[in-house]
Amino acid sequence: MKMVKKSRAAVVPKPSAQLEIQEYEIPDLAPGAALLKVANAGVCGTDVHLWHGRLAGVPYPLIPGHEVVGTIDAIGPRTVKDLDGNELKVGDRVTFNDVYDTCYKCWNCLIAKAPTKCTNRTVYGITMDSTKHPHLIGGYSEYVYLSPGTHIIKIPDHVSFDGASAVGCAMPTAVHTVLRSPLTWGMNVAVQGSGPVGLMIAVLALISGASTVTMIDQAENRLEIAKKFGVTHTINIGNTTLEERKQKLIDIAGGHGPDIIYEATGNAKAIPEGIELVREGGAYTICGQYTDSGTIEINPHLMNRKHLDIKTVWGSETLHVYRGVKTIADNYNRFPFESLVTHKFSLDDAQKALETQESFASLKAVIKPNE
Repeated sequence: MKMVKKSRAAVVPKPSAQLEIQEYEIPDLAPGAALLKVANAGVCGTDVHLWHGRLAGVPYPLIPGHEVVGTIDAIGPRTVKDLDGNELKVGDRVTFNDVYDTCYKCWNCLIAKAPTKCTNRTVYGITMDSTKHPHLIGGYSEYVYLSPGTHIIKIPDHVSFDGASAVGCAMPTAVHTVLRSPLTWGMNVAVQGSGPVGLMIAVLALISGASTVTMIDQAENRLEIAKKFGVTHTINIGNTTLEERKQKLIDIAGGHGPDIIYEATGNAKAIPEGIELVREGGAYTICGQYTDSGTIEINPHLMNRKHLDIKTVWGSETLHVYRGVKTIADNYNRFPFESLVTHKFSLDDAQKALETQESFASLKAVIKPNE
């Protein structure tokens, strides 16, 4: 089959500039490379931040989009396999880990055992310059060039592209977050922030057998979606005081407060409240502070006196993406994953997609470049 020659893409020419639709030549595929026809490109909060120039190490011009699902359109002269070792074929529905070329050789990889802090890794749609070969390295494009060594995962037939878009970077981040916490069955869990990451943390807590899962947010529409995912309780911070929230969580947990609270808000002001709300001897896991949202005041004596287990989370790795896809596939009939996608846009409306995500009007917006 003859490979397509060109691809349209939405480009951020410089920080805070309007996106531009540009056309690129599709380069010849190297051995081990593949060409992906994009079905959905998730619009992540990170995309909004890089649009405004808030992330360090981002080159411009840039084709955004690191949450991508689609169909294999062409394969280079050497076999390409998925993470299960199966040979990929044209027409296969796949996603891939946006983190590319983690070295497993640097100090952070080998000694710190923190591959998400690899000093040599790059990220599709975030750290790759669209002026350099192979150019098509972000999902806001009709096609994405999957470089040799990209970790590719097949999407099961029963999972739609919209359902698979629930993986995005939300599910891998949630998987990483939960794995770094002491979550086990029978626990009382609370989640601050009912965006995609918070919802996926709630899903994992429910799957893990948590006795209660309480979602805390100020957006009532998002709390209603959380109820559809099966959370046992919701608390709206817009119509409750801190003391009322604390007492409600104590009552829900039978007199002691949550065993674990997960922060997934992106708002620094949530941190001192989370420390206040978690029970004594409990755990507080922070994953929502991916960009600098400011400085807050915390009393370290309170953390010490409460004997808290506090951990933070940075990014995700291939393991988390792989488990995320498996989790959604195995629980596809239990949770309404497709409902996370609340807004859909064409490639020409990529600017509007970013603005919609920034305004919090959407839970998850996706760009469909080939529709």
